[in-house]
Amino acid sequence: AVPVHEGMFHSGLRRAAALARFASSSRVLASSLSSLSSSAVEASFSARPVLAFRRAMCANPMHGYDASRAGTCEYTDVHYPEPLDVTVQRKMQVADAGYFRDFGGVTRFSGPASTVKCYENNPLVREALGEPGNGRVLVVDGGGSMRCALLGDNLAGMAVSNGWAGIIINGCLRDSEDIGKMRIGVKAIAPHPVKSSKRDPGMREVPVAFAGVTVRPGDWIYADMDGMLVGGPEKFEL
Repeated sequence: AVPVHEGMFHSGLRRAAALARFASSSRVLASSLSSLSSSAVEASFSARPVLAFRRAMCANPMHGYDASRAGTCEYTDVHYPEPLDVTVQRKMQVADAGYFRDFGGVTRFSGPASTVKCYENNPLVREALGEPGNGRVLVVDGGGSMRCALLGDNLAGMAVSNGWAGIIINGCLRDSEDIGKMRIGVKAIAPHPVKSSKRDPGMREVPVAFAGVTVRPGDWIYADMDGMLVGGPEKFEL
């Protein structure tokens, strides 16, 4: 017979006791699971807030819609319902994502468009903002130039005083810190410290095209931090 060391004997007893406890726990767990019906298990999971929230979103495509916000998301939910991979005549245009940055003290604004087409010269921008805005949005196609600014704090302040709802510039602006404190919506590509020239006035109230959209005088503009939408001459209702 092979002699058994006392330490080995006690170690074996401890392992046997641990295995017995494990087997007993497994039988209890199996018994508990078998007593639950599939509907009870499903109910326990559906009670979890995160899962319930996800199910609600999948079941309701208008989840989160709130007409009182009147943001670009709400307008696209109602007036841009067709799938993106379907070729149809759409009622609104959506500007390319990431094209503009917000600089004004107001980030959500809308109104009928007045347009200026110019390149590195801003006399008509001044002329337009010196007129009563009546809640309009001045849309300036500056050709996307990154060499100078078409708008500064003086012109932006003039726009606030004259009742313009917003300014959208396919180009640059300056005095961005000061403009950020003004109660007006302003979108542009980037800030630039150099002012523009004054020699070539450009054109007013003509169609302008940039960022994947075409804006005609009188078209309604809807803008916020999510993007910019272009509608027709009639205001969209929510």
